[in-house]
Amino acid sequence: MAERKLRRKMFLSLAVLLFSLSLFVFSSFAWFTGKFEAWINAEVGFVEVEMEAFFDDGVGDPIPAQEVETINGIKKPGVYEINIISNQSDDFFEHFRLYFNVKSNIDTYFRVKIYEQLTLKVENYDGTITELSVLIDGYMPFYYETENWYYDNRNTDDYIYYTEKVQRGSGGEPTPIGMITAYFPEEDFSVYAIGYSLQLAISIEAVQAEGGPEENWGLTETPWGTSW
Repeated sequence: MAERKLRRKMFLSLAVLLFSLSLFVFSSFAWFTGKFEAWINAEVGFVEVEMEAFFDDGVGDPIPAQEVETINGIKKPGVYEINIISNQSDDFFEHFRLYFNVKSNIDTYFRVKIYEQLTLKVENYDGTITELSVLIDGYMPFYYETENWYYDNRNTDDYIYYTEKVQRGSGGEPTPIGMITAYFPEEDFSVYAIGYSLQLAISIEAVQAEGGPEENWGLTETPWGTSW
């Protein structure tokens, strides 16, 4: 009889232990699952700035800038052609516009490098075309925006800096930053002779504002002499 009571007590104790363990496992699983879901739902900070290049004469719809196509029919990725010989052309120099759409969800600094290449196409005696590179004295006369832009560093590292921290809008929409939004008022671009064209390439570097310029650009202070 005593042995049966002892077995019964052992059985009850084992049952209570198993029940307690199951509660612990369930609670732990629920806790870890909740934490995991919290991690999954949290958005990771990212940096992204996209370029938008187009032509706008103020009359018709804007026209996207087209990549340069070589004589052999091969396109130059990221290189855009600008007409500098006819003010009647849709892609004429005065109509060129350049914006940067900031999509970062954290504060961002970005800088831009613009490569300008003047070219001249010459027809050879056999009818073939040769494209020659022509040196430019200084920079092409784009009408750059000045607010929050710093240009003087082109003589040091070839970059143009946006001086303010910026990120996307509160609703997730990109923040547009204009760099070339018009041409000089009351002025006309001096056209070149037939055969000339301008090829333009734009490079963007964007970093998070917190520590990004120091770590990625090697700049302990801004090029205009302040702290980041």
